[in-house]
Amino acid sequence: MRILLVGASGFIGRHLHAALRAAGHQVLATARHPDPAADGDWLALDLAELARDPRSFAWPDGIELAINAAGLLSTDRALLHEVQQLGACALFELAAARGARVLQISALGAEDAPDTEFLASKAAAERHLLDLGIPAVVLRPSLVLGPGATSSRWLQRLSPWPWTPLLDNRARLQPLHVDDLCGAVLALLAHWPAQPCSLALVGPEALTMGQLLDRLRAAQGWGPGRYWTLPRPLAALGARLGELGGWCALNRQTLHLARRDNLAAAEPLAEACGYRCLPLAARLQDWPQATHSLGLVLQPLLLALLALVWLGTALACLGPGFGWGLRILGEAGIDGWPARIAVVGGALLDAALGIGLLWRRWRRRALQAQIAVMLGYTALITWLLPHYWFDPFQGVGKNLALLAVSLWLLWLPGERGRSEP
Repeated sequence: MRILLVGASGFIGRHLHAALRAAGHQVLATARHPDPAADGDWLALDLAELARDPRSFAWPDGIELAINAAGLLSTDRALLHEVQQLGACALFELAAARGARVLQISALGAEDAPDTEFLASKAAAERHLLDLGIPAVVLRPSLVLGPGATSSRWLQRLSPWPWTPLLDNRARLQPLHVDDLCGAVLALLAHWPAQPCSLALVGPEALTMGQLLDRLRAAQGWGPGRYWTLPRPLAALGARLGELGGWCALNRQTLHLARRDNLAAAEPLAEACGYRCLPLAARLQDWPQATHSLGLVLQPLLLALLALVWLGTALACLGPGFGWGLRILGEAGIDGWPARIAVVGGALLDAALGIGLLWRRWRRRALQAQIAVMLGYTALITWLLPHYWFDPFQGVGKNLALLAVSLWLLWLPGERGRSEP
């Protein structure tokens, strides 16, 4: 089958792209900014631009099915309206005009009086698609887990902690692995419903957030954790700050969703195409991995500590440690104004490195620079002041530990090969 896959660079889209191609389908994948090195045939498609001008995208010939896997984790009402509603509706109308079927990947909860911007825009797109009267299926998955998902990354970061605060631990949901979503889509392609319909896609277990985290902990070899619910005023404050900071995992929308059940029956999907999701534990073989989860926990902690070291050194050199710095340089035969310039310049360089670690765009370069600076400092001290290697506090020797930490942070998958984690 010749398939147009919209949103193929996202979490669900990437997994669907691989599954569809493995099943022998010819897939034309789309993204706002396709990677020229990506496998398969890729087209540029921005749903926001399509909403403004439906003629901005040239519909490919021979498309039999369009799958819309695009979505936004945002609280921006205007953006969600433009992309998830208007852009999706424009896509559906193009498919209808060309005689193509449509599979819309929506979200569980969009069917019943959606009360968040995310669900409301999904629901409006659903209604428009089903009103077109074309062969169409709306698939409403519950929380989809797997490598590469923003929500999964957040849960994975929480999983190593044995004592964890949660927004809520009473509401239940039916999470599923992304492999089950791909399996359900392939089953629907093989047994397409005779009439346009909406189908829930849910896992077989209704779990609280604590129980879900325990499933992830067990998959990594850890025992059950202990969980407590944040007081409502504190959770509301955190959600407000998260919204101001643009956090996807914590804002007023996610807080609202976390406090209500997200459940549905699995039978309608099974009756339509014969597919049932496996229990989550059966899918957690290769993901999550304990080493990766611990890395997600340690990364921000170590970055903060490194930034504190560099900024603290800068403040010390410009403040109470200024005279000490001059004395050290005096031991190396450097005094007068060159020594003062060296102390001030070194302090400013240290401050720049500390600030660079806090700024995502500069972080990779800052890590590379601090490794070079530490190697340079160590080489100069070894050459000019070798007796500092025998300092009881091992100030020079500790550079080796900082060097190892810096290399680890630089080589993490989130830092390697790109400028933003």
